[in-house]
Amino acid sequence: MDVHAIVLFLCVCSHLVGHNGIEGDWRSLTKEEDLELEERLKHLNKPAVKTIQKDCNIYRIIMEIYDCVDFYKQPAFDHPLLKNHTFHFQMKPTSLPERSRDQVSSNVSKPLHIGLKGGGCPVGTVPIRRTTKEDLIREKLASKIMTPADDTGGTDYAIVKTIDGPNKYSGASAVLSVHQPDVVGKQYSAGRMMIQNGPDSLQVGWRVDPSLFGDARPRLFIYTNAGQSHCFNTNCPGFVLVDTTIPLGQVLEEVSIRGGTTVGIKIYIFQDLANGNWWLGVANTNLGFWPKRILGGGLANLASRAEWGGEVFSPPGTPKPAMGGGHFLIEDTRYDAHCRNIALKSPSGGDINPQTYEFTNNRKLYEVKDEGYQGALFGHLVLYGGPGGS
Repeated sequence: MDVHAIVLFLCVCSHLVGHNGIEGDWRSLTKEEDLELEERLKHLNKPAVKTIQKDCNIYRIIMEIYDCVDFYKQPAFDHPLLKNHTFHFQMKPTSLPERSRDQVSSNVSKPLHIGLKGGGCPVGTVPIRRTTKEDLIREKLASKIMTPADDTGGTDYAIVKTIDGPNKYSGASAVLSVHQPDVVGKQYSAGRMMIQNGPDSLQVGWRVDPSLFGDARPRLFIYTNAGQSHCFNTNCPGFVLVDTTIPLGQVLEEVSIRGGTTVGIKIYIFQDLANGNWWLGVANTNLGFWPKRILGGGLANLASRAEWGGEVFSPPGTPKPAMGGGHFLIEDTRYDAHCRNIALKSPSGGDINPQTYEFTNNRKLYEVKDEGYQGALFGHLVLYGGPGGS
């Protein structure tokens, strides 16, 4: 068998395995639900100025399509509060937090290089991962399986939270180590940062989620829970992309090796106080923003809470997935999943070392350790992880 045939065989196998049996349940959808999915596809997949395909090969067994969509035709502008509203394509925040310009130190961890090859999308367009009908079927069926009561019982956390009080924040940042914990079926495992005020919350990080993405690879994600928007990445209107090279939902192809090289990704969310928009930064690049006008009564103002760490889910009655590096902590960043240089931004523009406390709701399977300030290289350090199991 020649190399091309082997690659094709591996791609087909990966496609079948990545489905985890969820797409095979398409027959459980009603005719009305099927028509609803077709209508959603029309809204999510916009006409492409250019199409970028990530071909599969021996080492990266995955094939996906990214459409370079006209800036003003991206899904964000389907939001009723953004229609007929003008943002400039080259819009930038009025000021970038000083800490966000820092590079990941090479003697602490290896910086993660992300983004589409070949220069990404043309100026005036943004990269949107093409949504397939199978993606929407997985999402639809997973929502049937995970009722609100199930989600409450099936989700576990190992995080540090800011102590509730009168303080307000205009931003949060960290460097997350990237991992690929084992998950199967309807499980997921994530490392993320979240800011919140009242009912509004915004998340960014990496996530291994077969039900959401169709495979068990770590991917860059955001989650918007604000106003009328409650979704991952650009699956509902609201988040406005401005960068031409880094798409949401892309595979993070390099991960940390236990006891070896640690791979880190810089993330930050901060409010542009001139207009109230919340900007997302990844790897020292401003990807886009959540406009103030889509937010409710919470993050339309400042943030009152932030948290960093791990989150996992497994349907009730099934074993829990691994979190982070998949092991209990030994308090060594070469082995433990971690968030380093966690920081908050004050409304006046200065950095705040967070006052935090540890929280995990399943101490038998997961651990979190707030190490506090550990010097200039690591800053305020948080370790988390666990093997999961019964």
